[in-house]
Amino acid sequence: MDKQSLLAAISSFPYRTGGTETGKAIDFLLQTYFTEEAGSRANQRVPQIAVVITDGDSTDDVIGPAQRLRQHGVIVFAIGVGQANLKELQSIASRPAERFLLTSTSYQALERLTEGLLQTVCVSMEDQRQALAEKFADVFFLVDSGMGAEKFTQIRNILVRLANQLNIGESAHRFGLAQYGQDVKVEFLFNALKTKEQTQTTVKRFRQQRLQPNEPRNLGNALQYAYTNFFTSQAGSRADQGYRQYLVVLSGKDSNDSVYKQSRLIKSDGIIVVGMSLGASIKEMRVIATAPYIYQTITNAVPTLKSIFETEEVEAALSGDCRAAKLADIVFIVDESGSIGTPNFQLVRTFLHSIVSGLEVSPTKVRVGIVLYSDSPTAQVYLDSFDDKKELLKFIKILPYRGGGTRTGDALKFARENVFIKQRGSRKDKGVQQVAVVITDGESQDNVSTPAADLRRAGVKVYSVGVKDANKGQLVEMASHPPSKHVFIVDSFVKLKSLEQSLQKILCVDIIRKPFLVSTRRTGIKEGCVQTDEADIFFLIDHSGSIYPSDFSDMKKFIIEFLHTFRIGPQHVRLGVAKYADSPNLEFDLTAHSDVKALEKAVEEIKQVGGGTETGRALTFMGPQFDKAMATRGHKVSEYLVVITDGKSSDDVKIPAEKLRAQGVTVYAIGVKNADQEELQEIAGDPKRMFFVNNFDALRPIKDDIITDICSADVCKDIPGDLIFLIDSSGSIYPEDYKKMKDFMKSVISKSVIGQNEVHVGIMQFSTIQQLAFALNNYYTKEDMFRAIDGMQQIGGGTHTGEAITDVSQYFDPVRGGRPDLRQRLVVITDGEAQDEVKGPAAALRAKGVVVYAIGVVDANTTQLLEISGSTDRVYAERDFDALKDLESQVALELCDPQRECKKTEKADIIFLVDGSTSITLRKFRSMQTFMESIVNQTTVGKDLTRFGVILYSTDPKSVFTLNKYTSKREVLQAIAALKSPYGDTYTSKALGYSLQFFGAENGGRAALQVPQILMVITDGDATDRNNLVAPSIALRNNRISVVSIGVEGANRTQLEIMAGHDTSKVFYVDNFDALETLYKNITEVLCQPVCEKQKADLVFLIDQSGSIDPKDYTIMKNFTTGLVNSFTVSEDLVRVGVAQFSSSFQPEFYLNQLNTAEAVNKHILSMQQLGGGTKIGLALESIKNYFEASQGSRKSAGISQNLVLITDGESEDEVEEAGDALRAMGIEVFAIGIGDVHDLQLLQITGTPEKLFTVQNFNSLEEIKKKVVSTICKSKPPEDPPQSCTIDIAMGFDITRNRAPGEALIHGHSKLQTFLPDIVHYVSSVPGLCCVGPTPVKTNIAYRLVARDGRILYDYSFEGYNEDVVRKVMTTNLAEATYFNTALLKSFEQKFKAESRSSVKVLVIFSDGLDENVMSLERESDLLRKSGISALLTVALEGVRNPAELQMVEFGRGFGYKLPLSISMPSVGSTILKQIDTVSDRECCNVMCKCSGHEGVRGSRGPPGSKGVSGQKGYPGFPGEEGVAGERGRPGPSGPQGVQGCSGLRGSKGYRGLRGNRGEEGEDGLDGVNGEQGVTGKDGARGERGHPGNPGIPGIRGEAGLKGQRGLRGDPVSTNVKTRIRIRNWI
Repeated sequence: MDKQSLLAAISSFPYRTGGTETGKAIDFLLQTYFTEEAGSRANQRVPQIAVVITDGDSTDDVIGPAQRLRQHGVIVFAIGVGQANLKELQSIASRPAERFLLTSTSYQALERLTEGLLQTVCVSMEDQRQALAEKFADVFFLVDSGMGAEKFTQIRNILVRLANQLNIGESAHRFGLAQYGQDVKVEFLFNALKTKEQTQTTVKRFRQQRLQPNEPRNLGNALQYAYTNFFTSQAGSRADQGYRQYLVVLSGKDSNDSVYKQSRLIKSDGIIVVGMSLGASIKEMRVIATAPYIYQTITNAVPTLKSIFETEEVEAALSGDCRAAKLADIVFIVDESGSIGTPNFQLVRTFLHSIVSGLEVSPTKVRVGIVLYSDSPTAQVYLDSFDDKKELLKFIKILPYRGGGTRTGDALKFARENVFIKQRGSRKDKGVQQVAVVITDGESQDNVSTPAADLRRAGVKVYSVGVKDANKGQLVEMASHPPSKHVFIVDSFVKLKSLEQSLQKILCVDIIRKPFLVSTRRTGIKEGCVQTDEADIFFLIDHSGSIYPSDFSDMKKFIIEFLHTFRIGPQHVRLGVAKYADSPNLEFDLTAHSDVKALEKAVEEIKQVGGGTETGRALTFMGPQFDKAMATRGHKVSEYLVVITDGKSSDDVKIPAEKLRAQGVTVYAIGVKNADQEELQEIAGDPKRMFFVNNFDALRPIKDDIITDICSADVCKDIPGDLIFLIDSSGSIYPEDYKKMKDFMKSVISKSVIGQNEVHVGIMQFSTIQQLAFALNNYYTKEDMFRAIDGMQQIGGGTHTGEAITDVSQYFDPVRGGRPDLRQRLVVITDGEAQDEVKGPAAALRAKGVVVYAIGVVDANTTQLLEISGSTDRVYAERDFDALKDLESQVALELCDPQRECKKTEKADIIFLVDGSTSITLRKFRSMQTFMESIVNQTTVGKDLTRFGVILYSTDPKSVFTLNKYTSKREVLQAIAALKSPYGDTYTSKALGYSLQFFGAENGGRAALQVPQILMVITDGDATDRNNLVAPSIALRNNRISVVSIGVEGANRTQLEIMAGHDTSKVFYVDNFDALETLYKNITEVLCQPVCEKQKADLVFLIDQSGSIDPKDYTIMKNFTTGLVNSFTVSEDLVRVGVAQFSSSFQPEFYLNQLNTAEAVNKHILSMQQLGGGTKIGLALESIKNYFEASQGSRKSAGISQNLVLITDGESEDEVEEAGDALRAMGIEVFAIGIGDVHDLQLLQITGTPEKLFTVQNFNSLEEIKKKVVSTICKSKPPEDPPQSCTIDIAMGFDITRNRAPGEALIHGHSKLQTFLPDIVHYVSSVPGLCCVGPTPVKTNIAYRLVARDGRILYDYSFEGYNEDVVRKVMTTNLAEATYFNTALLKSFEQKFKAESRSSVKVLVIFSDGLDENVMSLERESDLLRKSGISALLTVALEGVRNPAELQMVEFGRGFGYKLPLSISMPSVGSTILKQIDTVSDRECCNVMCKCSGHEGVRGSRGPPGSKGVSGQKGYPGFPGEEGVAGERGRPGPSGPQGVQGCSGLRGSKGYRGLRGNRGEEGEDGLDGVNGEQGVTGKDGARGERGHPGNPGIPGIRGEAGLKGQRGLRGDPVSTNVKTRIRIRNWI
């Protein structure tokens, strides 16, 4: 049918009345029209488009039919007319609705949509046509020349058949072919053969290159050659046009040269390598080929290869990381500027499609948004646009491309304000990670630094991908810190393909690991830094005029987070702040504030003044401050200065910094933005203490590095152990990267305490083989180790990590230098996937007690890393070897003290009972003092921490000082140093009895506070009253005092055991006093008796009994639970326990008030039976709420801690988020233990914080985390409820229907609204102090929304504090259509409050020029609005309103002031509206039902001028002014001396042709020219005439008779003439 006929047919459409069954109609379309019989050309790749036009609700279901139509590949446009159901239209239209859904107020207005609809249809059609176009590939075959002739023939036949069966041509599939031996022989490149026939002919002629005997087959060299020469545009590759690139390797034996680097290189370029073995090992094939294209045989090679090349879209298999990364909001911010061009933008679409297809996309898992930008940004996909991943991927294929400029800053701001918001699907407030990926090809035409910093401050992690001409500086400015992990640069759009896997992997690893690693690291740092007993730390901060207020705020946050890590106090860590610009000044010194809260308040109150940047002067100023610090403390401690600056100093910094360091101050220099890195190094004096970041918001991540460096010195003291590095030395590692590994090991060793009795280090490297560099007992000094590391040589070869772990295990045994009684650690560093199994060997090594850390870089498989380490806490997955540098301090701190539950005794009452008998000489007594001093140094001394006392005894005991005598470590150490030996006999029993009283409260004992009490007896001989030892020892134990017996030389072991209650773990013996001095290292664990802060608690266990748990594992889990129960004191008054099980259903076991002893609880747990079934954690969490009711034994109302411990082995089949939120909102602390393949992020939704989440690889590992779980439960506290406050949200709407034309500003024609709206908004931005809140005014949040007649949102502004710019923006908004006061307006605001507001007071203010709908309908809708939780609806009549009384009829919530109509014309309208809101707020927040306000007072007289304010900050340089008018010409000056001759001027334009001159005389003959190069061979000439036949040759020797042929078929009889002709021909 032609166009005219089609239009004629449409004109004659009959109008059919009846109902509205849209669903049925859509199904009819699918079944009747979009079929081949009806003329659909879908199988010819023609776009399929449907336009649905409707004006009302469908009476049948539309969701299913519309989904079926879209799944059929049809793009569906939905047009709603009049009162059409918007929600229904959204479910019909293709996603996103913003592109495929249109509305019109009436059928008459439909015509106005035509142009826009046509344009969208055309663009979509063209994009869809491109998306549906057949996809081809460039395929290069690389054939092993050394195969036998038979195999080679098979390969040729495969190539011939492929050439016959595939669509080959210049615009279709292209082939290339080469063979290799020692070198590569190219048969033909991609651009050599233009047609299928040429390819077929050439492939048939393919002949094998004969190799010399024993000639090597260098596949590594061939792959390198292929990478350099085959896949280039010069060779005919069409990668830049989006054609897939394949290399098919057909190998007959393993290569004679290394293939590791080369195969990784070619795959990293996005080339898919298909490996087919005709004799090569499967191991080598796995190295060479891209998984899963690895084939051990060429059987079925043709159909296999044909299928690979013809599959246009390979469904991305989710990697292990991306399967686990199930929760994130990711927005791609994509440059679509004109410099990209259509072909390159197609490559961008492909890149996005590949990345998104590898993510777990769904509304409850990973949500994806896409913003395209050029001159302006547009959200093509919001985070809530798509429910279905397939539909999203289809839309990505047709992303529109517009062209234009490059305003990246605007796009970043747009994404923050319009996409990363709750209303459009962001789940930031639920703790879901927010990620932005910026893709750009050029320099932004606007500023990116500030918008990017704002985006990062909003909690978004930013990755930047730069292509071609992208500005590296801007990419770094945009990305999160550190840039090395977040910036990606490729030199062409083709190379985006090579980024797909690495970016996808990094995104997923960050999503799954970041919340846990950051939390684990910060917890580790916090625990480590608590051991930093004493330190003085000063911050010196730049507050010059170049620093923005938001940046200054970031600096203050940095300091506050810093101070929360340490134990702040006059005797512990002290902190001070100085600031500087032109001159330095002290904000507060080290003695000003002695606790965290006071310090935090002081930091928050620091004000920025502005000025220049004189850093040198400020450093000089700090010297005396540190002198004063030593004087106020009384002794020297570790001193640190942290300098933060954003620019180059105007004075010298080197000498003042050197003086400070000479004074013993460790200086850290942090440079931001424009800081000079050379100058920073001069300040710090050591590059490792110098940090540079691109913006102030990046201060937070580097804080951990600085703190780690400060704390590691104290953490690493006195912790002997064995450490072995197992490093990858395979052929895929480049020499420079191998050196980085060596530097990393040296750095970690340098931070460790190395020595014969300290840390021992060994190193083994591995590839296909293992090679020991040195064992644990080879070297005991750092220098020797460094020399040995420098001498290590790379091995080359494969990556057999499993074998290496098995081999290294023996070196932890005593015979090989290991010390199994001490901590043993293994650090594995690898850059690739192991080619053997690692899980078993690693588990066996961990079973020996070795703690394993796994560090993976480049292509390391993170699933394998987890199998090696056995715990996510000990896995580090990094992008490249450069990242090892960032890990040095972190790993060093971790290695110092892995899994030590008690790093330092923090709270205990310890009394030394010291033998001072005559047998102890002065020197021996000094050894005892040294031992006591070492024990004191292993604790944290303080009034509320660890207290010490000393009793000396011989014939009589005597207390030297009691537990409450000293409160600082310094005082205790001085008192111990002053001890004098009393001499006499050894009456130990008498001394034991005497010591009991000194643990009482009157002497400072804290038994009533459940503080552990320890008596440490040190003796060197037989007790004189040995027969009386039992009674006092029992008396001490009955009073819950632990006795630690330490015997030296002649001490009696039996007596030591009697005192310790026969607990051998508390008995220590050394045979000489020298050994006593180092014994403290072994005693530390005994002193650690953690106090559970939850003496009273309600503890409920929720245990998974699903069918996925093996019965043996179920028993292990029950035993683990009883172990946790036994860690608490179970009784009716102290810890109550309840238990429930779950699978597909919930099963109560016993409530909190049923079993009151540990025995009864454990008996019940061990008797529980496993029912099996599914895993519905959400249902179980909902059901467990009942356990925390008072009727079931909960003591929540008494303020007793409420705790729930969930133990599960799998992913929940239902949603858990709401149930987890509800439990935590009830004040219940939720802990989760995940075993095996659990959904970590789902468990995080349950616990709300990573600190309360524990994961183990299997049930056997549960025991390893028992102490950690108990410790976390004991220390954990529920988040404090914020103080009761009143929050007020005010939304403003506008109904301006009359006297307006399309395109006019909102307030056009309303002069009073224009005048008073800014005043009204300013008035209501702050409500005077409410009676229940206090005198402080309550700041309100104000939002605006403009709504079309049909409820569509025209413009929307979120709730935020008063913002003059937003008010101005609202007022100047140009509207294409009028706004109306109807039910659609009220419904829209109901949705807005529901989606965005969580305030206690919600007020809606509507400025109206009169109702536009029946007042009864509006009253009903108003009532629904009130019931939805909105506190008040106020209407303000505009000028010219027809019936103002009607407006009041829809109002509610105004209280007793309801009779006063509000009008824009009334005097002090802003004040009047504020009074109304004030009344509503008092009612809602303070329960004050009636509030009287007096009349508006008379305006007061003008006050006197205020005093002059302080000088403001130095402003930024202004823009250059406009060029002035040219001045009058001055008088000519005197002639100057001649200047230096100038450069030659530009060549002038060519002159006109001159007249022809006279003919000159003939010149001499020239020399003969040099013969030219041989010309190109000419075309073949025409066929010549047939030559004369030559003379007949001499007859040849008669050949041997051939085999007799088979008898032929009898021929047809022929005529005589024919026979004659045959004879003549045979004769000729």
